[in-house]
Amino acid sequence: MRRRFSVSTFLACYILSIFGTTFQERIQDFDPEPEFTEPIPNVTVTVGRDAAIPCVVEKLGSYRIAWLRVESKTILTIHQNVITRNYRVDLNHNDKKRWILQIRNVQESDRGFYMCQINTVPMKSQIGYLDVVVPPAIIDGESSSDELVREGFNITLSCRAKGYPTPTVTWRREDGQLIAAGNWQNRNNQGKTYEGMELSITKVSRLHMGAFLCVASNGVQPSISKRILLQVHFPPMIWIPNQLVGSPLGGRVKMECHTEAFPASINYWTKQKGEMIVNGRKYTVMKEEETYKIHMILIINNVEPEDFGSFRCFAKNSLGSTEGSIQLYEIHMPPSHHASSSRIQRIRGNEIGRRINSDINTQEAAKRMQGGKFNSPNESETKEQWIVVTPSQQIFPVKQSSSSILKIDLTHHLFLGLLTVVILFTSENLVLFLINR
Repeated sequence: MRRRFSVSTFLACYILSIFGTTFQERIQDFDPEPEFTEPIPNVTVTVGRDAAIPCVVEKLGSYRIAWLRVESKTILTIHQNVITRNYRVDLNHNDKKRWILQIRNVQESDRGFYMCQINTVPMKSQIGYLDVVVPPAIIDGESSSDELVREGFNITLSCRAKGYPTPTVTWRREDGQLIAAGNWQNRNNQGKTYEGMELSITKVSRLHMGAFLCVASNGVQPSISKRILLQVHFPPMIWIPNQLVGSPLGGRVKMECHTEAFPASINYWTKQKGEMIVNGRKYTVMKEEETYKIHMILIINNVEPEDFGSFRCFAKNSLGSTEGSIQLYEIHMPPSHHASSSRIQRIRGNEIGRRINSDINTQEAAKRMQGGKFNSPNESETKEQWIVVTPSQQIFPVKQSSSSILKIDLTHHLFLGLLTVVILFTSENLVLFLINR
């Protein structure tokens, strides 16, 4: 059980200890001297938690143990009694070997050296160190809050932290993009993290806009972070991917404008005469927003002749305004696919007709050389053999039996053979006639 004494009791104990030294020495002549069997360890504990510093002694006998604070030379305990008035200090001695100094709810002021002492002659003692670590904390009064800056100016973001050991402050962007310590165009200063309590940015760009996190850490959990939102003001600007857009009558056309501005701009479309375009059956007006970027979309349904001309997209904020122009022109479509197909079929029909008529004329000339007779091109020698095609007709295969096809082939070969004989006979007679003359 813990017992506490007043100042008078402490003084009485101190006097008795002095006068009783001789008597104690005589008793100790018969007792072996105690020894420390283990060194006092250095103890590290987080502020606010409990610490326990052990002192292990063998063969204590009639000797006494005391705990002292080295820096202030303050006596904390004597044997089984707690002397200090610090209510957070206590002693645990379940046996005569382990004498454990306990400190509850440790504070930074408790950091230092502690001595375990045995009242031998000469005195024996051991010293251990209590290290009190403190997790990091950000000092809001000395750190930046959300910042607003005009594009092209310089700015410094601060993040002050305290703790023990001294914390390290690391900066990074919340979106994971590269962070620039200085001019954005200086690639040597870019990385995903930057170490230091101050982050200086020269010639701030809209690309710097976003949330920055400063993270303070010193190896003691938990680490802590602060979010600082950097906003960059700049007047609107417009980028148009296609300034000329074509569409046929009755078509559906899409126009696009990309704008950047902060503070957020007011965006709208107008016709060539200045009338503002609103969402409806004729026009579909949409926009897609991402931080300081806005994607403007205008869709014109069922394009009419009066729609051809100029359309304008506008962006305005408190710092200025800008506009862009898109020209819509008419696209004249070629004839329909069906008309083109019919024309191609007619051309093919004409070619086939010419080929067949040419064959007929050749056969007629051969028969006349033999004194034969051939019908006119508009009549067929055999209805199953020929089809006379006019230029306006389309050619399709005529369904014929296999016997008819065979008949046509035999007739064709016989005709060619006769024609060859006639030509040879005529040529030979002509030569003989010329020789005889």
